[in-house]
Amino acid sequence: MDEEQSGKHVSTDHQPKTKPSDSLRKSDGKADIQSDDISALPIIGIGASAGGISALSRFFDAMPDDNGCAFVVVLHLDPVRESELARILSAHTAMPVAQITDGTTIAPGHVYVIAPGSDLSVRDGALHMAKPSASHGHPVDVLFSSLARDRGERAIAVVLSGTGSNGTEGLRDIRAEGGMSLVQAPETAEFDGMPRSAILAGMADHVLPPEKMPEALLAFVKHGYIVHPAAIDVSSSESPATLGNVLDLLRARGGYDFRGYKHSTLGRRVHRRLGLRNIDTLDAYVDDLRTNPHELTTLAGDLMINVTGFFRDAEAWKALAELVIAPIVEQRETGAAIRVWTPACSTGEEAYTIAMLVTELAEAAGKRFQLKVFATDAQEENLRKAREGSYPAAAMSAFPAARLKRFFEKHDSMFQVSKELRDMVVFAAQNLLRDPPFSRLDLVTCRNVLIYLDAESQQRIITLCHFALRPGGHLFLGNAETIGRHEELFETESKKWRIYRKLGAGRHHLIDHPPTRLSTGLLPMDKSTPPPEPNLPAAELARRALLDRFAPASVLIDEKARVLYFHGTTREYLEHPSGEPTRDLLLMARDGLAPTLRAAIRQASRENRSVTVDALMREDKVGLSVTMTVTPVPSAAQSGPFLLVSFVPALPQLDHTRMPVGEAAEDASAGERALLEELKATRAELQNTIEHQETTNEELKASNEEAISMNEELQSTNEELETSKEELQSFNEELNTVNSQLQYKIGELESTTNDLHNLLTGSETATLFLDETFRIRWFAPAIKDLFDLAPSDVGRPISAFAQKFFDENLLRDAETVLKKLRPSRSKYQAPTAGICDGCCPIAHRTIALRVS
Repeated sequence: MDEEQSGKHVSTDHQPKTKPSDSLRKSDGKADIQSDDISALPIIGIGASAGGISALSRFFDAMPDDNGCAFVVVLHLDPVRESELARILSAHTAMPVAQITDGTTIAPGHVYVIAPGSDLSVRDGALHMAKPSASHGHPVDVLFSSLARDRGERAIAVVLSGTGSNGTEGLRDIRAEGGMSLVQAPETAEFDGMPRSAILAGMADHVLPPEKMPEALLAFVKHGYIVHPAAIDVSSSESPATLGNVLDLLRARGGYDFRGYKHSTLGRRVHRRLGLRNIDTLDAYVDDLRTNPHELTTLAGDLMINVTGFFRDAEAWKALAELVIAPIVEQRETGAAIRVWTPACSTGEEAYTIAMLVTELAEAAGKRFQLKVFATDAQEENLRKAREGSYPAAAMSAFPAARLKRFFEKHDSMFQVSKELRDMVVFAAQNLLRDPPFSRLDLVTCRNVLIYLDAESQQRIITLCHFALRPGGHLFLGNAETIGRHEELFETESKKWRIYRKLGAGRHHLIDHPPTRLSTGLLPMDKSTPPPEPNLPAAELARRALLDRFAPASVLIDEKARVLYFHGTTREYLEHPSGEPTRDLLLMARDGLAPTLRAAIRQASRENRSVTVDALMREDKVGLSVTMTVTPVPSAAQSGPFLLVSFVPALPQLDHTRMPVGEAAEDASAGERALLEELKATRAELQNTIEHQETTNEELKASNEEAISMNEELQSTNEELETSKEELQSFNEELNTVNSQLQYKIGELESTTNDLHNLLTGSETATLFLDETFRIRWFAPAIKDLFDLAPSDVGRPISAFAQKFFDENLLRDAETVLKKLRPSRSKYQAPTAGICDGCCPIAHRTIALRVS
């Protein structure tokens, strides 16, 4: 007997939710995660696509109701259909489930579901809706990225069944902010595209089936790393082990040296690993590191914080291409060498980005270069992935189709960098703080490395990069990084995008000196004579002696008025101000000289000629007239132009200007002349400043307009190229989601149909279903007392069967019901088993119309 005939029907869609085990409901002696502070609320973002409804059902079936968390679910829905997701999930959890509206405040113990045709983000503890945009990425990535920014270490991302690579890029932000990522085991997913993409990208902290995720998730949110993140200190009185023990273990057993990293950064990342491993004390974690080599490697990877991507901060790369790479391509001849270094390259995206930019600009100019990009990293696993050059489709989401076709080859769901591009990049292991650098480089891209290091290590790396660059080479830093106090080593090309040009020669002694000595100057400032150099020709000795005796006190400066060289005794005209050492000539100039000197430097630079000016220097209530000459110095080096500033006392006819300032009233003409000189110099400086400011404003305005125009064009082109692909993928995911919802409804209908079938089958009422042509559709077993019907008779006209009762109006009444759409009830003579004795019983029949 089948299920329908026996009255049995198996359905899991409406069964009471199985209560989770008590082990998940207990706090296990750890801190309680319940909190009235919305900022301390852990929020779990769940992303899924095709096959996601089944995975979500399994996840919430295993999730305790009193979990103290909030859940935000993003599923790819058909934008024109009403979503049934909230109703479906309500059958699998006792927590309130609601489809979100814009501005919904997040509360613990609630499940929030995305609305069709929208992006969903978390901001200030509330849910916000927006229209989907290709530039923002997939809705799952939008949710994860916003969650990382809003929750930090309390952000938890769950990736379930789905196609494509949705969610992988958002997981990078989650992990960078210290949150946790859970990824469905691919073998348990109906569609394993999303889980496999996250795993291949190395973004999965735990890989589990949906029903196992709640246990790992709740253990993490109950850990002290989440409950009290502001009080993170892995060195506690309860644990004799210290952070230093962890670093020593990493250095001794893994060869990883993190002594130059910020202590706060290291402590936070180590504490995160304790949370992920569900370990309470540092002692226990040190023991775990000693016995688990895999955890040692994983910890090193977490401490290095491998957050990178192709063309990350696209506007910064655009500025680099315009300010640095394009001029190099224009100036170099075909066949020339271009050398680039990318330290701390992680998995190689940044190094390949440089190679792509140079190749594109070279091809546009019709040139070919010997490009070598040296990419180094301290983690061998990163270098292995970088050499392979295979990346998930999510990493290519912002790529124009032309660039993707030009530089990548698709293999299944992965994109591999073309062999041509891989041959341009050389990957090598290197510890940036310990190993020697490369040399004669045109460009060093050291992005988002300094922010994790202490001040001393930062300054050492800056001098290291200066040493590695050729004269006029460029340094490219991250948006939150600067060159610090080393302004004498670099000139700022773009303050906003942190692009700097090297000044001075390449290989000086700064590389070996402590950072505190870097600002004291390249050469002595006083007139003390340096030790004589051996074997100098007599002519050179005579030239130097004449210069020392007869040449005026002078300084060599660059176009930014920074001193590069001192000659003679300059202490009468220059002095160091209080505070940190400086090389700014205008700050060192004595009282009264700076305004006139600034105007002379600008005029000499603008007109490229020698400029001589007089100024009144005041010292100890005495005025002294000084003649200053600013002369451009031709230079073949690309680090110029240079200017030579000479100081001499005024000519004899002007010596009478030396007088006590307190007696100026006795000599009105001299005082008036001094004031007029100073006023004239001030006016000239003001006029030069105004002209310079106006010119700068016009240039900035023009550059801004060009940048806006180019950005709009590129964005429009990118959107057009990606439209077809995005629409196709979106349509496919919508179909999968609609199919899942329809399957759920079909299950409900099957359940209802089975119940009705069992009801009618078990009833003693003779029931016959006919279609509009009076053909048999279905009949109850009791009808066999009135007609000789078999299951094979379904579909045959009822008129072909003999009646076991007398009712000549049966078919005519059926036609009347079909026409008038009203039921009919009549009496008929019931069949008898023997010979009619004239007392045949009377029965009733009802003909009703069922409209389907």
